[in-house]
Amino acid sequence: MTPELGIGWIPSSSPTIDRLRNIVPQGAVVVPCADEVELLIAVSSGRVALTVVEAGGGSNAPALLALRRLREGFPQHPVVAWCDVRAIESQDLLEIARAGVQDLVRQDLDELRHVFARIVASATQRVISHRIVDALADVVPHRLHPLLSYVLEHSDEHLDRDGVAAVFGLSRRTLQNRLTAARLPPLRPFLTWCRILVAAGLLDEPGHTLDSVAAQLDFHEAANLRMTLRRYTGTNITHLRARGAFVQALRAFREEIDRSPYVDASLPQSSPAD
Repeated sequence: MTPELGIGWIPSSSPTIDRLRNIVPQGAVVVPCADEVELLIAVSSGRVALTVVEAGGGSNAPALLALRRLREGFPQHPVVAWCDVRAIESQDLLEIARAGVQDLVRQDLDELRHVFARIVASATQRVISHRIVDALADVVPHRLHPLLSYVLEHSDEHLDRDGVAAVFGLSRRTLQNRLTAARLPPLRPFLTWCRILVAAGLLDEPGHTLDSVAAQLDFHEAANLRMTLRRYTGTNITHLRARGAFVQALRAFREEIDRSPYVDASLPQSSPAD
């Protein structure tokens, strides 16, 4: 059984924790931490995949200390600041932002449940993206990790090949040649594979259905995601989830590379970059 998504909360003594418990999405559990040491242990053990620190009102020193320790020890760990904007000074808010939070949650918002659900979805997607990069470290050269990370973290968008290349200051053909030299799929299927891997990771997470994952990754409808998963992994959705969607998708990606190795030479100038 897939463990619940652990959401760390610091400080554990704050009464605001009850409000957080009421808005976390299905499949998530709040893990209260007394101080940054307890929080770091929870993150290190895997109990916590996302941290929320409270800021605003009184001293923000505990929040800043926790943020800085997290950034030092776990630079990729997603952190959200829960702010009471009516009680926090603008300078303190700026310090919190500079300390490395990915999102700020204003506790006075009316649609707090919806906002927090979006933040959790984004954080979960980032965590899965980091897992994929680590899992493929032996087949994706280190110099292509920025590309892989970018595509994975934007897998909820319909990325344009020219646009992706432009992000890295390259032409589409040059980027294609680099993928080819690394024996990876051409750019178009590479982008789709990244979406498939993230989708598979999300399907293994608690509270996620084919419909919810399709909506999060903008597949328009579940049927499109189901067909794409079947086409790329060779497995139907029932068997995929039963065997562990993430592991099966990684296996299929590796088999694709092994089964159809791509030539090491760069594409000739007249070749299409598909």
